[in-house]
Amino acid sequence: MRVVLDTNAIIFLNDFRNFDEIFTVPEVIQEIKDKKTSMKLSGMTVKTREPDAESIQSVRKMASETGDLGKLSETDIKILALANEKKLVIVSDEYNIQNVAEKIGLDYVSVFNKKIKKLVIWRSYCEYCKKFYDDQVRCSRCGSELIRKRESNITLRPEKLK
Repeated sequence: MRVVLDTNAIIFLNDFRNFDEIFTVPEVIQEIKDKKTSMKLSGMTVKTREPDAESIQSVRKMASETGDLGKLSETDIKILALANEKKLVIVSDEYNIQNVAEKIGLDYVSVFNKKIKKLVIWRSYCEYCKKFYDDQVRCSRCGSELIRKRESNITLRPEKLK
């Protein structure tokens, strides 16, 4: 299996033998601060790649469509872009990453947590006017600060739940 690892995967996984090829982005390597993980990383063969701008833009668009864009770091976006470019499996426990990966059609594996069971579409919502908005912070009717709320859930195919 060819994979791209996020920072938590590198920190918490101890056995990387099931992976044929391991990739990550430079920012993940820079996030590794502790000595134990640095030593682990030095004993691994990890290919560090920077995704191209077109892939990053494509991921931003998909993340915007799911409502996850504001919850993803730049590193998360690059991990998704690299996985999309190279057709890699993402190893991450972060549900926002998994949600966008599902939208894109990428495979993903969790380290500790269960994988997501539904693709969630998040939107900005006014609790007072009961109205959904795209990419807004304040309600255009009453001026209230909007919250992030599920607009819909799409149940995944049974084979994706494993």
